[in-house]
Amino acid sequence: MELNDLNGKMMITVAGEEVEVHGTDSVKDTLKNILAEKGIDSFTILVDGNEIESTEALPETFQDHIVEVQRYVKPGSK
Repeated sequence: MELNDLNGKMMITVAGEEVEVHGTDSVKDTLKNILAEKGIDSFTILVDGNEIESTEALPETFQDHIVEVQRYVKPGSK
């Protein structure tokens, strides 16, 4: 993820695809909207390389964080 110093935009990774967000955007609200748009309902969130196990552990904003969402597929599912 890279911060564009000119406009505060950052890139996060969602299911292998880069998505642009603002550093000051709410992580919880933004991820909720992106995941709903993409139809992803089972996922793992990593922040700074660490798996997040509850929404309370999410940072407020994307600023200074590396955020990745990986699609989760149960073993044996297609």
